[in-house]
Amino acid sequence: MSVDMSDTPIDTFISTIEGAGSCLKCRYVLPRLVECAPTYFQTGSIRCTECGESVDLWLAALDRAKRLSGMPSWALASLGPGQTSFTIPMETGKFYPLDLTNHQVPAGARILTRHYSPQGGDQGMVTAVEWHPNDPTHRPRGTLLQLFAVPILEGSLPRVGPVLVNVTWIRGENSDEWSYLVTAFDAAAKRDYAPALVFAQSAVEISMMPMIEQNFTKHASERRVKSFMRDSLTYNHALNVVLPYLCGEARTAQMPKVIRLALNKLGEKRNKIIHAGTKAAAISAEDAMEGLCAAAFGFEYIRYISPALLTGPKNPTPQLGSDT
Repeated sequence: MSVDMSDTPIDTFISTIEGAGSCLKCRYVLPRLVECAPTYFQTGSIRCTECGESVDLWLAALDRAKRLSGMPSWALASLGPGQTSFTIPMETGKFYPLDLTNHQVPAGARILTRHYSPQGGDQGMVTAVEWHPNDPTHRPRGTLLQLFAVPILEGSLPRVGPVLVNVTWIRGENSDEWSYLVTAFDAAAKRDYAPALVFAQSAVEISMMPMIEQNFTKHASERRVKSFMRDSLTYNHALNVVLPYLCGEARTAQMPKVIRLALNKLGEKRNKIIHAGTKAAAISAEDAMEGLCAAAFGFEYIRYISPALLTGPKNPTPQLGSDT
């Protein structure tokens, strides 16, 4: 029997965490990274709205991610993904199509992990299992979960009991570079850290390189620039030489040194994974969270500086005698 969720009682408990770590003094959850990163890049810190403390956003996000690295779905909630928990009453033997957009999960989000657990009850414990096609690797597409209520231990049947639903998710964005970061978070949620770091580094690189290319084509021929980008410019040189130079010319905030160093470390890990294999890279859960934190901040930094670096007319000065 299927249950019409519109007739189901509202959540008896619901909580969503989507913040860039927590204040290092009072542990109050900070705003989303995308919301507070610009202030951090401008001033070097943000202000905790609870206790008024000046917070180093990088340290706050990294602290939470590393402390919770043993539980990746919890750790990721400080780097971009969100985590929503809620309880609903469920009756054993009934089918529940659960639309997560009715429980604080945004439309278009990608579900990274989901967990279900019983929460006691006067009639005995109840939990949920997923109803899915004949495919043990099935993962939800979209925000609809297909749940079936089952009893735990002995007790009367049928019975009703509260079930805790916990989902980790990430918002959707229509950009190639964001999809790489989403894939990195997805892999990390499954504790598959090698591909997580490879995709995380790629997200930063494919965010940065087109912006550099567009700046170069203001002053040099497109053909020469494409050749240079393809054959000569490495990620290391782009991050440590070209990007600081362009930011200096545009008089915009430089990438914080601690983030640049973490991105260099991420690049080294990525190269070791690609060229020597996962075992040689020896990736711990804390290493993975530090790399993902670097990628998340690097991604937001590129988003922050892009308007300043890309403004102005193309070819502002004549290219006398330039080749095309």
